[in-house]
Amino acid sequence: MMKRIMVLIFISAIVMTHGVSFITTSDSTPSVVILEKSSELEMSRLENGWWRAETTLEPGLYHYYFSTEESTLTAENDRGNQSEGESGLFLLFVEDFGELQNSVIHDFGNRDYFNPINEKEFYFAVSLPSGNTYEVQLVIDDKEYSLEYLRDFGNQSFYRSERIEVEILEYYFEIGAGKDFLILDSLGLCREPRAFFSFSKERLPISYFELPEWSRGALYYQIFPERFANGDPTNDPDGTQSWDINPAHANLGGDGFFGGDLKGIIDHFDHILELGVDSIYLNPIFESPSSHKYDTEDYLKIDDNFGDDYVFEELISLAEDSGIRLILDGVFNHTGYDFFAFKDLLEREEASPYKDWYFVKRFPIRKIQDRAMTYVGWNGYAYMPKINSLNEGWQAYVEKLVRKYDLEGIGGWRLDVATEVDPLFWSGFFRPLVKSLGRDMILVAEFWGDARSLLRGKTFDSAMNYPFKEAVIEYVFRAGNSAAKFAAMTNLYLNAYPPQTLHSLWNILDSHDTERILTLAFNQVDLLKIAVAIQMTFIGSPVIYYGDEVGMKGGKDPENRAPMLWDEEKWNWEIYEYYKTLIDLRRAHESIRDGEYEVLTAEGPVFSFRRWKDSDEVIVAINPSRENAFFNPQFEGEFCEYLSGRSISFYEDTAEIPPLTVWILVQED
Repeated sequence: MMKRIMVLIFISAIVMTHGVSFITTSDSTPSVVILEKSSELEMSRLENGWWRAETTLEPGLYHYYFSTEESTLTAENDRGNQSEGESGLFLLFVEDFGELQNSVIHDFGNRDYFNPINEKEFYFAVSLPSGNTYEVQLVIDDKEYSLEYLRDFGNQSFYRSERIEVEILEYYFEIGAGKDFLILDSLGLCREPRAFFSFSKERLPISYFELPEWSRGALYYQIFPERFANGDPTNDPDGTQSWDINPAHANLGGDGFFGGDLKGIIDHFDHILELGVDSIYLNPIFESPSSHKYDTEDYLKIDDNFGDDYVFEELISLAEDSGIRLILDGVFNHTGYDFFAFKDLLEREEASPYKDWYFVKRFPIRKIQDRAMTYVGWNGYAYMPKINSLNEGWQAYVEKLVRKYDLEGIGGWRLDVATEVDPLFWSGFFRPLVKSLGRDMILVAEFWGDARSLLRGKTFDSAMNYPFKEAVIEYVFRAGNSAAKFAAMTNLYLNAYPPQTLHSLWNILDSHDTERILTLAFNQVDLLKIAVAIQMTFIGSPVIYYGDEVGMKGGKDPENRAPMLWDEEKWNWEIYEYYKTLIDLRRAHESIRDGEYEVLTAEGPVFSFRRWKDSDEVIVAINPSRENAFFNPQFEGEFCEYLSGRSISFYEDTAEIPPLTVWILVQED
């Protein structure tokens, strides 16, 4: 007998005229039999034993049942709330509602529409045809919640609820379209609710997706270990350069060394504590011949030039005692040329037990200079052969690594070139493994574009937020200083990513892969300060690349990887104190760390937004242009401007803000 919880049907027309979507739960593959169509529809799998089939039907009355190889399910043995037709068959009446018939969607197998965070909290969304204005209400737990317009995508307008606490998952939607008023329930559009959308919290068509609480608005400090500090000169590699050498005359590339190590991080941990960060992200620390360590030779061994397991244990103990989490860099797309499996493959070729660990085009293995010829290398590089991430032997090796550093107590992983690894490695192996060891471990994808496909609850928790970086650069450093463009660029991801991920996105201004922020700002401190103010007050988790806080400059890789300035006489103290001031602001205001976000003004060069949580509210107004600017403040009252300490009043319809200015406004009592 087919095990069941419920059967649900809804009319969705996701891609089809008068489209009908049939939903059921089953432990084996079911199909749908529609008597009037004399056809059997195959069903596709959702999550947790849910199945769906889609077809097109003309308006009218239909009888159907579900079937598997083991059994037939009709309304007589259904425990759901379906309409029963003749002889126990399910009954479906397809009514014609014109344009809306095809375009009102609540696809609860898609996180954009049905987004369970945990067993209590959910988001709900509906999409309708673009070009009209609708009033949409969610009815659940005998309460009504308004859905707010979110964004247009294609020819659909999305409306989403706030984050709602739910006891019983039974609901429907009320839709006001002009003079018309319709209901969307599990049977489709109607005039009066018939069968609610109804789910058991123990078995949902999409999994829960809750991020580690500590990651909401956390402040990160990124360290490139070889260039941060030399704490143990005895482990320096041959040819180590003087730490204080002029970077213009130094070898900053992958074969250039300065002796940076884990002991150096320990020795300068007071600097990290003084900044007040919550987490440290370390670029790779495992055995490798290069200074960047992305060509790993042994993942289970700390690089000799960085120290050993005992030094790492000292570092992580120091971090834990200070309430700081360490994030390690996971490079699982490729190994180094001298990784043991690839060395065996070089030696034994087709006889090697590791031949399926890599993508070999033909034997013998050949390279020309630094280019891979007869095998696949990352970006074609000979010294970074691409690994077959679905190979069971490779996964067993990675599991040893994950378990080792889980025991050490790390806070999570930043995953290199995440989209170049087979997605099944992340969803079927890596995420389940890591989350089974600790739900509060964070998984962060390196990706330079729209990361919505990575943030669906199956692979990653967060991503390096390059879209934020590009929006800031375009707004603050480019001619025009268009606030509307900044709002549009940031709204692209703010309104597309699952909302529970937004506070945990890594809001970077630069990294080891980009020019430093001061260089991007044309070495103009005023512009840098505006960019940093946005980073520190915007929704998300700011990431400081080592040395930015003291005014380090640097062009594209490897110029951005110069040794950290420890000579305080060379620091830009104005920049350092500015970072400290803004970090103190974050620590004093919960609204900035993990509060809500709303755009108030995007006029000409002036962008203003507010952050709030409970009674704590902060308003930020920005003018990065070189002229005074007028704007409609959309707020009023007496405020203390945090950076200057002076009082500013807003009671008029128009306000003036000076050039190159950031106001951080806190309401005066």
